[in-house]
Amino acid sequence: MNEKPKVTLLTWTMNPLETVYSVWQASKSEDELVTPFNVKTSVSQEEVERLFRAVIAQRIPIGEHVDFVFMLENVSVSWREQAVRHRIGTLPSPERVGVDIVMDQIPDLPDSSFWSQSMRIQNMSNFARKGAYRLPETVIEAGPEMVSLYKETMRLIERTYAVLVEEGVPMEDARELIPLGAQHRISWRLNIGSLQHIVGKRGCWILQLGIWGPVITGMVNELATKVHPVFRELVAPPCLKGDEFMGCIYHEECRRRYTGDDALPPCPLHLTYHELPAKGLEYVEAQFLYPRMEEMEERAEQYRVFWGRDPYTGERLC
Repeated sequence: MNEKPKVTLLTWTMNPLETVYSVWQASKSEDELVTPFNVKTSVSQEEVERLFRAVIAQRIPIGEHVDFVFMLENVSVSWREQAVRHRIGTLPSPERVGVDIVMDQIPDLPDSSFWSQSMRIQNMSNFARKGAYRLPETVIEAGPEMVSLYKETMRLIERTYAVLVEEGVPMEDARELIPLGAQHRISWRLNIGSLQHIVGKRGCWILQLGIWGPVITGMVNELATKVHPVFRELVAPPCLKGDEFMGCIYHEECRRRYTGDDALPPCPLHLTYHELPAKGLEYVEAQFLYPRMEEMEERAEQYRVFWGRDPYTGERLC
């Protein structure tokens, strides 16, 4: 019932760290090519890891040479709608040959591809009884009455869907009733560059950890376990480059939280590196911390585990 997202790494580029090392060295010298297999037998693991970290940190296209294929289970349709926005778009025109970036997409985004379980041919007549939908934490926190209302609405949708199908309405039309919270299975192929983008953007305090946290954590755990522990270092706030704070990219979102236009607590990293230097400790504590301290601390603990860093300073936790 209401199962959490599950991530399985199905396949990946053989010897990913050694591939990055081989491609980098080939581009920087005229020496005889050292293949990934040769790297494995002739270069120390420490040096391979060092160069891998250094090259990947530069966010250059070499990271796009290494692919991973994940299978995601129990993810909601609403998650999928957010995920597909991380794709590069094509906009062909007679004046220009090649790939343009669709205006509402993020420029220069490395590619990724999806293949989703289809509700067009998947009978959803018992999705509510199976609990195959996402029950948000905020609904649970709202109390038993709201949880009961939420679940009953899911059961009503299920019953209506089943009646339509029994009366001969094609499942591909009846599926229009299915809510965004319904869970399904989707495969996702992406490269290291795409991973860095996804983890960087969706791993931010400002964004929705409740829906993205389990997916990102599952992906990173699979990579760290099956491929190499270095992939745990991918999880970091987007305002950090390595261990250095580079500046917040969501100033307007944070401003809304300071002014009360957004009721959620402001980012502690933003407070530490932007607000404290600008306005001082006394002002920040009185204006932002004290009114929302409990909520901020609770959320900060989640991010302490998620990032493996101090949520107020960004320092790595040993």
